[in-house]
Amino acid sequence: MSTRTTLRPFSVITNGSMAGNLTSTPTILQSLSMLSYALQWSGTSPVGTVSVQVSNDYSLTPAGTVDNPGTWTTITLQVSGSAVTSIPVSGNTGTGFIDIESTAAYAARLVYTAGTGTGTLNAVVVGKVQ
Repeated sequence: MSTRTTLRPFSVITNGSMAGNLTSTPTILQSLSMLSYALQWSGTSPVGTVSVQVSNDYSLTPAGTVDNPGTWTTITLQVSGSAVTSIPVSGNTGTGFIDIESTAAYAARLVYTAGTGTGTLNAVVVGKVQ
């Protein structure tokens, strides 16, 4: 049995309306250095962008409610060898995958910024130690 820290697949956006902006549930990355988001969407020509934000001061109370909403910063992602801060989402149906190979951030969240069209977005996060 492995003793390495992992975050099993966890839904952070479930049936989110792509007609407006969406922000996922934040994921605490304590003891995790890698994470990924798997995206799936469908609808009537939804167009928008997806980005990842991180925070070191987001915090929860022992009861699980938000203690400090945090200061969130959009991180740079690598797409086909190019540095970008957002990834385009388009088409009636589609999938996407964001792989963050190394981070020291305390928390992360996925942000969808709507453009045009409507649709439904689902996103799952996974994390592990490098």
